[in-house]
Amino acid sequence: MANIIVLGDSTVWGGYDLEKGGWVNRLWLEFAQKGVEERKQGVGGNTMVYNLGISAGTSETLLASLDEVNLRLGSKREKPILIFQGGGNDSAYLNGKEDDHLVSSDKFEKNIRELINRAREISDKFIFVGFGNVIESKSQPIGWAPTKFYSNKNIKMYEGIMAKICEEERIPFVSLFGVLDETTDFADGIHPNAQGHQKIYKKVRLFLDGV
Repeated sequence: MANIIVLGDSTVWGGYDLEKGGWVNRLWLEFAQKGVEERKQGVGGNTMVYNLGISAGTSETLLASLDEVNLRLGSKREKPILIFQGGGNDSAYLNGKEDDHLVSSDKFEKNIRELINRAREISDKFIFVGFGNVIESKSQPIGWAPTKFYSNKNIKMYEGIMAKICEEERIPFVSLFGVLDETTDFADGIHPNAQGHQKIYKKVRLFLDGV
């Protein structure tokens, strides 16, 4: 399998998984352990997993991060698998005004389409992952950001935009909406705990074999 580069927000970064550092790091651990065994047998090499998650990341930061990836890879390179997760922070709204999104839905759609265009300059293998549901009683507003609100309605709308574009472009899309259980899988109103990250890891991992 090609090297894997994951870009996204604090869920990609691994926030609040105090056991294994997040779903991306769990992916890294799987391939790192496999690489150790392969080297013992004198076969294969490592599939490296690179985490480019940024806390509070949006589609705007995804574009900036992808530009950095393109710059760092240079012209001579093996094509990596790219994984993009996001949409939730774009959909967040300020001061209780549901139409005051951090990134408007129109701009979000343009950003995702631009992200696909730029990604195709780097690789022909990539997938998108949705943000997932939140606990609205704890996310309106978020405790540490009293002016920022998250709603499942808006997250689902932005996920729908992403899913529609992926369907048009024949790009794999992983929906996380409803995957996390509100009673067991959250560290707070929006971030998964270790158990939640394990569920995300398992779902994304299933898609990777088909990329």
